[in-house]
Amino acid sequence: MSFYTTVLTLMLSAEIVMGSCDTKLECSLLGDLLEMSMKQKSSDKGCQCLSRTTIPAFQSMLTQQQTPEAKGVIKFDKVVTNIRNGYNPTTGIFTAPVAGVYQFSYTVMTLSGKYLVVYLTHNNIHQQTTWLKGSSHETGTANIILNLKKGDQVAVKSQGSYTINTNKNYPYSWFSGYLIAQ
Repeated sequence: MSFYTTVLTLMLSAEIVMGSCDTKLECSLLGDLLEMSMKQKSSDKGCQCLSRTTIPAFQSMLTQQQTPEAKGVIKFDKVVTNIRNGYNPTTGIFTAPVAGVYQFSYTVMTLSGKYLVVYLTHNNIHQQTTWLKGSSHETGTANIILNLKKGDQVAVKSQGSYTINTNKNYPYSWFSGYLIAQ
């Protein structure tokens, strides 16, 4: 009997939404119904939806040239976005506020004609490397998808004592990441 009651309720709801004279109201009601039907059920916290304010995401940039020690973390000092405060510009480390699959990327620039070798780490384990050397300024970008547990850490480090180039008015070096799935 419960199944038939649910189907009848949905049919009446659809009729009310579709029978309205106000198309703005129709869209709003239909959107609300869709949002309710797409909510994820959590056993201990009721219904939860991911939104712009709950999805961890950060974008940071380097505003001054930096020469970290060998295996030192590059501290991208200006935070543009930091939803859920996972990125710490003082340490240069992102700490996952929730478990899930994350996408990270970074772009770095060399000084003219100089070497630059940087790499991304997950919990201090080397994941991928960008190696640059050219006759002028060179840029390198890397992207990676990682499955993180809550509290896992991700950082971009310098292989040696290399200078990462940037400009305060036109930043050339960036680090970003965001949750793509839980």
